[in-house]
Amino acid sequence: MARPTTPRRATWYPLIDNRPTGGRRMTTYQATTSIRSSRRQPPTTVDAVHVYATTDRVGTALHVAYIHYTPGFWSNVDDVIDVYEIPTDTLTDL
Repeated sequence: MARPTTPRRATWYPLIDNRPTGGRRMTTYQATTSIRSSRRQPPTTVDAVHVYATTDRVGTALHVAYIHYTPGFWSNVDDVIDVYEIPTDTLTDL
């Protein structure tokens, strides 16, 4: 049985009030730019930025970034979280 190929793109999973809105494909450059931008935001905008190295279910190395926005930053919602899944090999290919 052939091993599935590693996706070459990152996936962004926005969660708004704990409701997933579905994954959206993006380039690794777009994902890393969003994460870096979030790290530069003041504490009144972004509450936390965490990046974890892990593997998916078949053992492919991933980096997972978690970004939590401060309550009240977005209008008409209470909680906004962005989760990015980036295949590690795409980061090392840059």
